[in-house]
Amino acid sequence: MSATEPSLEYFTFTHPWRSSDFCLAARHRDRALFGVADMIGHPAGLRWRNYMRVLNRYAARVLELPDSTPLAELEAQFRDHLLWHDRQIFTFRTSHDQAAFGFCIAAALFLGLEGRLLWLGDCRAYRLRRGPRGPDGRRKFEVTCLTTDHNALGHLIETKGELTLFRAEFLEHTKQLDAFLGLGAEEHNRKLLTRSMPIEPLGPNDCLLLLTDGVYVPHLRAQLDGANFRVDRQIAYLEPWLAGFFADSDLRIPDDEFNYWPELATILVDATLKLVRHRRHYRDDMAIVGVYRADEMDARLPGNHRRAN
Repeated sequence: MSATEPSLEYFTFTHPWRSSDFCLAARHRDRALFGVADMIGHPAGLRWRNYMRVLNRYAARVLELPDSTPLAELEAQFRDHLLWHDRQIFTFRTSHDQAAFGFCIAAALFLGLEGRLLWLGDCRAYRLRRGPRGPDGRRKFEVTCLTTDHNALGHLIETKGELTLFRAEFLEHTKQLDAFLGLGAEEHNRKLLTRSMPIEPLGPNDCLLLLTDGVYVPHLRAQLDGANFRVDRQIAYLEPWLAGFFADSDLRIPDDEFNYWPELATILVDATLKLVRHRRHYRDDMAIVGVYRADEMDARLPGNHRRAN
């Protein structure tokens, strides 16, 4: 990374305190790895929080490859690392009667500002792009979901485009995952991980938001209630709703707020917690990682400030 190239900053959040969802974060020189993992099931006989720390520590070793290693090779090494864990988890599952579990994951691997996105399951990655203020004082936000859900609902959306589901059907389709770490279908998972996508270099008004389904599913279920259970891609991936939500939330954040993106994510979390407070059946653990350019924050206030981690 050149001396003039901006660096990346990030924040992490999990809820509740002993959340079964987990954040991945590691950096080495001009390389970085960020991700969220959502545990499926609750394994007996495994200290799963320790296991996730091991996954993070082993993944960080990929960043320590020689400086001449291109991003494509870093990605291949990280993919092999995930598939190794896929085999380990599957072996543990099959050797313990009460160990039905696995992990969905969404991870972003960066070399400088160049990045690649890999995912399995229903963890999502969104690119948020903040526009200038309009005459009414509101900013326009462009929200793009970069991932597709590896479950029955995701497949129906991709093949049919629009469908109508009863509540029970919706819940059943979201729970029918066809890809996660520990599935035991290595070639299937390898094929999906190989379909990684490039991450457009983050601009000064961009944020990459990685999140588990506990953050977005409550809002999706509320949107379905209002749409009479008609589902299309925009509803399923919440892009227009999130764009409007962030435009409203932006009005609550001062223009000179140094931790702008963490504050925006905090408002989303608060909205999720308020929603599930009266709908306990919506409740689930949450994990969020946000990645943005450090120079964007530095441009807000020239004084001494501590970045959020």
